[in-house]
Amino acid sequence: MSKIAGAQLYTVRDYTKTAEDLRTTLQRIKAMGYTTVQASGLWHIPVEELAGIARSLELGIVITHTPFERFVEDLDGVVRDHHALGCSIAGIGGLPVQFRSSEGYGVFAKQFNAIAEELGKQGLKFSYHNHHWEFEKHGGRLGMDVLLEETNPETFLFTLDTYWVQAGGADPAAWIRKLKGRIEAIHLKDMTIIDQNQIMTEVMEGNLNWPEILQACEETGVKWYLVERDNGPTDAFDSLRISYENLKQVGFV
Repeated sequence: MSKIAGAQLYTVRDYTKTAEDLRTTLQRIKAMGYTTVQASGLWHIPVEELAGIARSLELGIVITHTPFERFVEDLDGVVRDHHALGCSIAGIGGLPVQFRSSEGYGVFAKQFNAIAEELGKQGLKFSYHNHHWEFEKHGGRLGMDVLLEETNPETFLFTLDTYWVQAGGADPAAWIRKLKGRIEAIHLKDMTIIDQNQIMTEVMEGNLNWPEILQACEETGVKWYLVERDNGPTDAFDSLRISYENLKQVGFV
């Protein structure tokens, strides 16, 4: 069964500085075979222009990364922007440093549970993107467990990042299953070792257990498969292309 493959635009952030650059970049991504994208680092481009470019290329915007400050200072604007984009999931790219403590996870969970419920009233959902620090234990509990257990599963989702789960010493497939029903979008990103250093690489070019990860995604009903690579030795566009072709070879897109 084919899945919906998208590109996380953070991967090509250096090529989205202007609306003209963004159009060229999205044209290249569309030509690779991607049908959806995640809007990340694009708030410098007017929302109407961003939406128009995506529509003209028949690329759906399925999720964003929205700055923390906008959620807490301009939630009405966040709602308007997402409706304008035709995007139902407002995501945050990571936990602000001030919350990375035993008390901080609970404070963030309470604050963003309320924000997620407000978004829910407007037909949107909130999604939290993990890194590795959520897998540090605080008082015997993982930060991820605090976020999972102290938020509303109907409105507070997770954009699980396979690389960062592995970097945190955890099992990506196990966490996909643990978050069943709360992952609509996932970040597919691999890990390898080069010159004894751990680095990000293209999907199925590294050491993650992809058969198990993709099986877990199917079992739990993940909807949007977003390819990402923050940095690495391969050209950003080549990276997206290689990942797409690898997924296609195993019949996953």
